[in-house]
Amino acid sequence: MAHLKIGDTVPGFTLMSDQGETHRLSDYRGTKILLCFYDYAHCPKCAYSIGNLIGHKKKLAWAQRLKVVTVFLTDKDILHDGLTNKNAPIPRLCDGSLYPFLALADTDGEAATSFRLGNKSIIPTPRQIAFKAERRNYNKEKKFPPLPLRNFLPAEFLIDENGVIVDILRATKATEFMAMERIQYFLLDEKYSELKKMKSSIILCGKSLLKSLK
Repeated sequence: MAHLKIGDTVPGFTLMSDQGETHRLSDYRGTKILLCFYDYAHCPKCAYSIGNLIGHKKKLAWAQRLKVVTVFLTDKDILHDGLTNKNAPIPRLCDGSLYPFLALADTDGEAATSFRLGNKSIIPTPRQIAFKAERRNYNKEKKFPPLPLRNFLPAEFLIDENGVIVDILRATKATEFMAMERIQYFLLDEKYSELKKMKSSIILCGKSLLKSLK
């Protein structure tokens, strides 16, 4: 199955938030969207990317013009724990504030599959090995953060008001994220287009005036 590319219309999906509310991607048609796919809500490396986005949201005015939708490959209850448990990585980044973006649970990985995300290595990490060993030892008292339900790499999509993909980042490692300059350009592109049209109109008017004077 070929990757989605710039200029493609995004596939639709219907997912549940950590609060139990149903959201459709099509609900936000008419709004510029940053759609982010993350491994799972307890992932420290994913929290690094989210923390970067939260930091820029506090500083930049463009944040009010952009709908940020974050999709986690986990179920609703685990997602809620990852966003509210004070010992989890993401709440520590929020300094006690509520998670500022829409968070959706992709329980079966259907949305991630429809966006054709890339897979990580099938080689287990030390944490995964430790988790399995602990399970074998039947030590139920020690709690590990739940592992992801799928093995996708993070990806980010900038989607315009018509549901068309304008920019894509497909991460090659968990700590990659889209540069703020690309997001700013995406939000300002409409203004730049309007300025270009105005400039073209002025040039055409000038040429017409010169012809009339000859």
